Amino acid sequence: MKKNIRGRPVDPEIQQQKKLTLINAAHNLLQHKSYHSISIREIADAADMKSAMISYYFGSKEALFVVLLEHTAEQQFEIFQNIKHTENPLKEFIYSAVHFFSQNKAITRLIADEVLFQQSTLGKRFIELFPKKIAAFLPDLIIRHPQYNTTINAHWAAFSLMTMLVMPFIGDSVRKQAWNISDQQVCSNAWSEHIYQLFTQGILDRESSDA
Repeated sequence: MKKNIRGRPVDPEIQQQKKLTLINAAHNLLQHKSYHSISIREIADAADMKSAMISYYFGSKEALFVVLLEHTAEQQFEIFQNIKHTENPLKEFIYSAVHFFSQNKAITRLIADEVLFQQSTLGKRFIELFPKKIAAFLPDLIIRHPQYNTTINAHWAAFSLMTMLVMPFIGDSVRKQAWNISDQQVCSNAWSEHIYQLFTQGILDRESSDA
């Protein structure tokens, strides 16, 4: 008679499910707390597991959050790749990016905590998974815009666009207190359209538009 062994699951599918449960628990906590304030015990409790499972599956808290970033990046860049084939890729990118940041406060917290003011392993991995990948394809979307002014540096323009997209979310306290712009407003289609119109006016080829 085969005995049931308590502890670490052996079945690969069970192991993967346990890892996803821990990733989701970490993501949910990061929606409301900073990365540094989240403890391994909190993650384990939220996942209804023992703290030792985090070390077993990921090695450390930081490694768990790296996997979280990788998982999120994989999902989002699949969406970005599909955008290339739409009628107006640049507009679709802006709408998709606003939606992503509005639905992923966890990511904007990591940007603020680990990227802007830190040089941690987690911050460096974030840069590899998100900004560097965006920098590789966003200038092309700008160049492909029908009224793009070729005298404008597309690489610089792409960076400026990302600043417009990200700052309202990582600077949310200033946005709310100084500018009185709500979360609901920056998560709306009207806000996405505002950024699209503002940005495309900036890269507009005036001679082409007047022709």
